[in-house]
Amino acid sequence: MKSRGVFLPMIVAVIAALIYWMIVSSAEKKLNASKNVKEVFVALRDIKEREVIKRDLIHHVPVPAAYIQKDAFTYSTEADFKAIENAVARIQIAKGNQISKYAITSLSPEAGLSSKIPVQMRGYLISVPIATASMIKPDDNVDVLLTFEAVMKSGNRQRVALTLLQNVKVLGVGADLGQGLDARTANAMKSKDEDAAAFSDNSTLSLALSPRDAQYLALAEAEGDISVILRSHGDVNNYLMEIATFEKLFN
Repeated sequence: MKSRGVFLPMIVAVIAALIYWMIVSSAEKKLNASKNVKEVFVALRDIKEREVIKRDLIHHVPVPAAYIQKDAFTYSTEADFKAIENAVARIQIAKGNQISKYAITSLSPEAGLSSKIPVQMRGYLISVPIATASMIKPDDNVDVLLTFEAVMKSGNRQRVALTLLQNVKVLGVGADLGQGLDARTANAMKSKDEDAAAFSDNSTLSLALSPRDAQYLALAEAEGDISVILRSHGDVNNYLMEIATFEKLFN
């Protein structure tokens, strides 16, 4: 009986020591983890599904390594922004959440043209010659011309041309939405476009239009021939343009 009275306190003491050691060890691990801090990209506001991510939508904050999500984008230099900029949110990203590789995808036709369409605008697709499309890039501005046969005051019918729309933003050219492709992807896309060109002389131009302008362009396409002309990047003015006729040309 006496030996039991001696060993019992010793066993309790050993158990207590083990528990204390486990608590201290766990605390040390948490402390070490908190010291290992990295800068991680998070959302400044709620980012909607399929929204294009711009620099003003994200920033970087210090986060202990133990709390960094798997595949989260970390920040060390300004160049790290390029990994996220102009990507598309695959899912909704709540304000303050870390940006992970799972949550975003590259800006491409697979992500959808709607990702690039400004609010209250529409994406209008027109067919243009490949030679024309090759000289136009996403985010360029173009004017849209309409050529059609009109009845003049004299009663004669003749072809006329007018500037239908001015300063229209180009969203995409073919499969190129301005996503900033690496060399391998760019070559693959170029090869794909060349294969498509073997069966057609035209390419697709995606334009950002108001709903009203989209209606008029649809009407114009049904009435005559549509052409696009490229504008200077710095020229954002709208000009008063007269209708061009052969009578005015030769007079």
